Amino acid sequence: MTDLTGAALTLAKQKVLGLEKHERTTERFKQLAQKAADMLSAAGAVSVDEVARLLEGDFDVWVPQAVVVSDPGDHIPWLPNRRKEIDFAYWKRYAEWLTKAWKPSTVEALDETTDQILGLLENPERVGSWKTYGMVYGQVQSGKTASYTGLICKAADAGYQVVVVLTSQHESLRHQTQARLDKEFLGFNSKLSRNPDADSSVIIGVGTLGMKKPTICQPVTTQVSDFTTAQFQGTPVNINEVAVLVVAKKNARILENLKDWLGNFATGDSGEPRVIRNLPLLLIDDEADYASVDTKRPSKGSNQSDPDHDPTAINKAIRGLLELFEKRAYIAYTATPFANIFIPDATDHPEYGDDLFPKSFLVALEPPSNYCGPEVVFGLEDPSAAEIREPLPIIRNVDDHEAWLPDGHKKGQRPGNQLPPSLVEALDAFLLSTAVRRVRARDYDVAGGHNTMLVHVTRWTDVQGEIARQIEDHLQGMSDDWGDYGKVGRELRSRLIDLWHRDISPTREEIVGRDDVSALAGPPVSWENVEQFIPLVLEEAAANVKRINGTAADVLEYQSTTPVTVVAVGGDKLSRGLTLEGLTVSYYLRASKTYDTLLQMGRWFGYRPGYLDVTRLYTTKELVNYYVHITRANRELMDLTAAVSRAQQTPKHVGLRVLDGKGNLQVTAATKMRSSQVMTVSLSATRAETLVMRTDKRAQAENFARLERLVDRILPLDPVPSENLNGAGRGFFRQQVSPQDILDFLDGFSVSPRVLTANPENLIPYIRNQVAKGELLRWTVAITGGVSANRLNISGLDVPLVKRRTITHSRVLDGECELGVLVSPAHEALGLSLGTVTRAFNMTVADFRDSGKAREPKRASGETLRRLRDPGEGLLLVYPIDPVASEIEVPDPATPVVGFAVVFPHSDRAEKIKYRVNQVFLDGLRKAVDEYAEGEE
Repeated sequence: MTDLTGAALTLAKQKVLGLEKHERTTERFKQLAQKAADMLSAAGAVSVDEVARLLEGDFDVWVPQAVVVSDPGDHIPWLPNRRKEIDFAYWKRYAEWLTKAWKPSTVEALDETTDQILGLLENPERVGSWKTYGMVYGQVQSGKTASYTGLICKAADAGYQVVVVLTSQHESLRHQTQARLDKEFLGFNSKLSRNPDADSSVIIGVGTLGMKKPTICQPVTTQVSDFTTAQFQGTPVNINEVAVLVVAKKNARILENLKDWLGNFATGDSGEPRVIRNLPLLLIDDEADYASVDTKRPSKGSNQSDPDHDPTAINKAIRGLLELFEKRAYIAYTATPFANIFIPDATDHPEYGDDLFPKSFLVALEPPSNYCGPEVVFGLEDPSAAEIREPLPIIRNVDDHEAWLPDGHKKGQRPGNQLPPSLVEALDAFLLSTAVRRVRARDYDVAGGHNTMLVHVTRWTDVQGEIARQIEDHLQGMSDDWGDYGKVGRELRSRLIDLWHRDISPTREEIVGRDDVSALAGPPVSWENVEQFIPLVLEEAAANVKRINGTAADVLEYQSTTPVTVVAVGGDKLSRGLTLEGLTVSYYLRASKTYDTLLQMGRWFGYRPGYLDVTRLYTTKELVNYYVHITRANRELMDLTAAVSRAQQTPKHVGLRVLDGKGNLQVTAATKMRSSQVMTVSLSATRAETLVMRTDKRAQAENFARLERLVDRILPLDPVPSENLNGAGRGFFRQQVSPQDILDFLDGFSVSPRVLTANPENLIPYIRNQVAKGELLRWTVAITGGVSANRLNISGLDVPLVKRRTITHSRVLDGECELGVLVSPAHEALGLSLGTVTRAFNMTVADFRDSGKAREPKRASGETLRRLRDPGEGLLLVYPIDPVASEIEVPDPATPVVGFAVVFPHSDRAEKIKYRVNQVFLDGLRKAVDEYAEGEE
């Protein structure tokens, strides 16, 4: 890029940042590029096309607006009035630092959301006593640390004097957080000095930018030292004179040390509680669902406010810290907020004060469009897409580990002598992925960066150590064999070449061929170039197998500018909080209690620019099934929070609405509440679908027989008029179907116990109740067609069968399979008039714009269509799925697997139904999402 082009791009960028997000179109970029070129024409010619192309590249990522639910209470708005007098020096440095790696639109979005959160806190200059309790939640690895770093910068600029950041219970996580805040907030290395003015050699990160220095904030903890007893005794800092930063583990003794030290600055009249006055506290609780929640049950007949109730140690310590300050703000950050929203909202303990319920506000962060999260990986529904989103082709099933390391093994278990073939392949894939990234860095100037493999197969540290030793031996053996040009070397080369042609190369082609993720794949590279890097990668990997747990001395260091290659073997530390830079391959097993909260295992989600095509997840079918459930529940919680926000309700209504919500969300909440397994749910304006389907012989045959009877019953009825098909495509469509025909189809339909809302035992009572009220009296029914070469031939019909991608391959033994998506995007509009569909589309566009989404929707959302559908009319969608084309193993491949979706219109007269969740499924899910209190990490 020439200097003149760069200058034009800078001018045009400033203009783009002044536009509304939906105005940032290709045509507008060209106009602004032309204006910038005209302004610089006296200095020389500028390529308008080049500037416009660069603008599109800089603004090709969009970030939805955060969803805010708040309770004004006694909050006094203050930020607009004080903004001009605040220098924001910390924030300006941080924003400038982020522009080195972030797109302008993502820095802009972070600025907006941190402004929102800062404004929800109290003015640090507000007189008197005040308290704020809030929570910010978003996807795993999606940028929550950047959010609270930005908030800390702005809060320090505004006058918050004491900043405390609580991390999990592991030192490596605390160290990583301290190191990041050193680089991105303080601007100097706390490990070497607490006074950057005394030694310029300690300046790092934002401190190297040469920008105006903010008012000094002194670190009380360092990269190598938490707030231990020694630290407590040797801390001469006076918080009345200088702002301070503390990064501490959630350890009861450490938090007591911190409270005792801060207590030195408390004052109070005789007989009154001593508190710290006029020094506002900002306490950030990272991974706030971990250890912070009081999980002790009150004694019978009492509650958490009872004087005799003794909270859990960490919860008690956090509340004690907060009660020490006259002015305090507690902000919880988490990716799994289920436990936090069920904290009692009215607790007022005489000794420990308020509990940590986020009574002041909830902020839900939607990730940027370049975030590769679980909905993308597993192919779950995309509300803005015109076509069905398929799962990413990066998941590899593991079912060969039992002989090596059985599920449910105990401490002291010795793994088998031979690594399972799946782990051998995962290690091979990591080597090839790393080599591919090295080639791209060399030949295409694509940022290389660090490369990490995660191996998380056991909670026991002694077993982790043995596995790490086996992996070291295996990699060293491969390194030795690579130099052998005899039979052993040829076999190794042949194995890697086979994986290259069988997996690495075709997977890239598949990802490049998809509109939604093609930009995240890197440029093509040849085997010959990859082969050149394998010896070096092997040597680095064999020398960097790290044991990451509470007893090992290894730490993950990503400080070097030279890319490092690491195989990280561990358990809890790797499942929660720790950032694994350049994570490409994950090997994750369903060992008993290997994780505390299911979503937290998702270290492999995040941002993979230029190397998504070489990422791999090796895991078990059971883990994927649980993960899909919790991902759907998280999406439902995000949607529910948005609904509460639109209704201008308060944070406590989120928990109340969960109890009236959808099946996935309710069951997940039940694992945290340990509540009765009887649930209530409203089906008004919902879509109930069989995303998990039975594949055993009896279910397959009986469900298909019900489809045959349904077709016979509705065949004589009128077809749906062509003008009301709304792009539904192939299929058999009938209108004015009686509710009895729908009930007869559903009655006895065999569903998986993991199907919640769409269980006929739940649907039938609801339909009968609404019919009795004069609703759902007529139905539109679609027997949908697909693209399979095989046909549905019943009662004279000739419809191509539907093809769907399963999330995990079904086996006859399991008797079921799970889909990422069942319903085609166009099908919810079936039977509606063109005018209704147009209204729904316009409402969807308005919803997208209101939420800050720059990308326009391609269709009306199902939610808006259901809001506009007549309460008298239901919609039944039946999907005869080709098991052969869909790779579903069934006893009879010639018989379709039948799935269905029932679409209910909005009703003001809807009755909630009660249903009982399958106990086996609930117990299994509870084990999967619960915190574990045992273990020795």
